[in-house]
Amino acid sequence: MRTRARAPAWVSGLLVSLVTILICLGGVELIGYYWEQTTAQSPLGWTLVAARRLHLEKHGATNRAYYLFRPNEDYLWGGIPVHINSRGFRSEEFDLPKPSNTYRILNLGDSIAFGWAIGQSDTYGKQLEQMLNARKGAMKYEVINAGIPGWNLVSEYNFLSQDGINYQPDAVILDLTLVNDVYGSGASVEDQPVLFQWLRDNTYGWPFLTIQARFILAQSRGPEAIPVLNPPRNAEAYFPLNENDPVWDRMWKIISDIKTLCQSRNIPLIIIAFPTALQVNRVDHPNIPQRVLARRARAQEIFFLDLLPAYQQWCANNEMDACEGYQNELFADVWMHPTPIGHLIATDQLLPLFLK
Repeated sequence: MRTRARAPAWVSGLLVSLVTILICLGGVELIGYYWEQTTAQSPLGWTLVAARRLHLEKHGATNRAYYLFRPNEDYLWGGIPVHINSRGFRSEEFDLPKPSNTYRILNLGDSIAFGWAIGQSDTYGKQLEQMLNARKGAMKYEVINAGIPGWNLVSEYNFLSQDGINYQPDAVILDLTLVNDVYGSGASVEDQPVLFQWLRDNTYGWPFLTIQARFILAQSRGPEAIPVLNPPRNAEAYFPLNENDPVWDRMWKIISDIKTLCQSRNIPLIIIAFPTALQVNRVDHPNIPQRVLARRARAQEIFFLDLLPAYQQWCANNEMDACEGYQNELFADVWMHPTPIGHLIATDQLLPLFLK
């Protein structure tokens, strides 16, 4: 009777190693999953989870691409619900062609227009819609929230020229954000290797490990090791300090193209410029972007709404430390996203423009 030949020792060792690795990877993935579910509903849910779990889809021509949300999805971050409509926006459904007796405003922008870390009802676009409709009259007002986190001016022009202009807006509000629109590269554009990007988007273990590694690094090097939680304080990290820097020319070229597109359809364009959190601190950043953009807007007869004076006035009317630091009464996180109060100030500044 023959005996079955035994597998070489190295084969058995390899199998044991592979099984061990798979068990370890599975364990890390499971830990990462539960960590993410908990973190998503914590105060850091928007910063650490939402930013990499947005489901975006590519649209537009190859050389004029832009990203929209995957339609008809729901998210819950930090206890705040986010509903995406059938067209890929955080907005109510709207009809095409536009119904009669409807004044439609296309609110074009990035995560500020979208309403980062706040409820949809607290966004300045939704507040504006509600205030306009609270007035008695036959006209119905619609504000379409065409804001996608990470969009910059190129993304916004690509969307407006290929799709948004066909929504039949009666006015376009363009949200300018100093962080995204000066140096930003646009939604879903990453500078890390493709493999790392895939692991970030499709696993739980990889984000868990990389974030924990950054926390460990921060304990040894300081909080600057996690820029998303402790961004730089120097003004030049956000915008050029030279008013003649070519960056302003490149930025304004796209704004000018947006103006030309709106003008071709007789659609008024309103630019609303949001400051950074550091610009309202007692030791504030300079208002160079606001000065440069306001001057150019006047030259092209574009209505430019600078929110910095209104924000500073609110700070002057409230407690001494109400506007200090990255996160304060007007800003929800370390970058530039306004709180509901910050959005309400924007609404109050916009409202008179539509009551004339």
